[in-house]
Amino acid sequence: MTDFELRNIPDLIFGRGGQLRCGQLMREIGGTKVLIHHAGEPFVLPLIETVKELLRQEGLDFVELDGVVPNPRLSKIREGIRLCREQGVDSVLAVGGGSVIDSAKGIAMGAVYNGDVWDFYCGRAVPQAILPLGVISTFAGTGSEFSRASVVTNEENGLKRSADDFDLMRPRFAILNPELTLTVPPMQTASGASDIMSHLCENYFTATKDVYLNHKLLAAGMHTVIKNAPIAVKEPDNYAARSALMIVAPFVISGLLRLGLAGDWACHLIEHEMSTEWDIPHGAGLAVITPVWMTYVYRQNVPLFAKFAVDAFGIEYDFEHPERTALEGIAALRAFFSSLGMPARISDFHKGNITDETLRKMAGRIPYYGSKNTIGETFLLTEEDVWQIYKAAM
Repeated sequence: MTDFELRNIPDLIFGRGGQLRCGQLMREIGGTKVLIHHAGEPFVLPLIETVKELLRQEGLDFVELDGVVPNPRLSKIREGIRLCREQGVDSVLAVGGGSVIDSAKGIAMGAVYNGDVWDFYCGRAVPQAILPLGVISTFAGTGSEFSRASVVTNEENGLKRSADDFDLMRPRFAILNPELTLTVPPMQTASGASDIMSHLCENYFTATKDVYLNHKLLAAGMHTVIKNAPIAVKEPDNYAARSALMIVAPFVISGLLRLGLAGDWACHLIEHEMSTEWDIPHGAGLAVITPVWMTYVYRQNVPLFAKFAVDAFGIEYDFEHPERTALEGIAALRAFFSSLGMPARISDFHKGNITDETLRKMAGRIPYYGSKNTIGETFLLTEEDVWQIYKAAM
């Protein structure tokens, strides 16, 4: 296990009716004029009206900005920054899922920055200040309500980039009421669960030594998702299943389930190019790419992948043929994603012709993410490797 620091975790308000405290909490973090940021989807609008009334009851002024879309856009963040400056906004309240929260983080950073907020996403600047940010989560998936990251797409150059590892970006509080996720459609629920499972896998496949506790915590998270995701998809109003997914999502991304280890995270970078190119849900792309990535790299550490099979799915370890156990684990993960209705191949969600030129272009953007033109902290991948993975995922 490596040395680590765990700081600035958001205050967590979990359970029924938690959203009713948002006005009080925004006042506590110093808000007087609040930007309410959301997607504008019909199911969330009644909640937005409730939020407005709660802010009024606390004597807080507010302005509103909707229109966030999946794979949030830089243009919306810039619009929010202009609105904050024009209206004298001093705090931000994100009401929605990961895309809304990531967009709100960009606005909160950019509103107090003299340059272009894109500087934070392409590594030209580090935020020194941020507007106080609160979150009412309506979706279990990215865990952005607890993370130090924000991922956005720049429509001008077609790049999807992350501003991350900035403690300032963590929200001051996160309200998690599973009741607010009951109206999430089955496919979006499945996509969110796939994202959570991928986060767990990204951390499980680590080169860090002596991580017995960490692996057990991550395996517990996997068991939680494997058990509860199918229930939440089939029974959307199952509060217990929704609760389980909603709590594991922030715990894995915040560091609580991965203390003292460095995960791989190549799958997320590979998928970012997929959702940029085809505007697909992030979790659906991860459901495709994660088993393909595993198949591509597992021979570099067969015992680790065999251990995953045992820890995650209870597969019996074949001591004479550990590779067989590793492959059974990969197959089990692919079957799990399929049971949720997730795509197994790129061709499952993209019916048009995909040229080799397109895949080469996507792979060609990968070296941006890593030093020495590779990605992956555990299994190093070159541009050529990524292209081969894209080809295998077709």
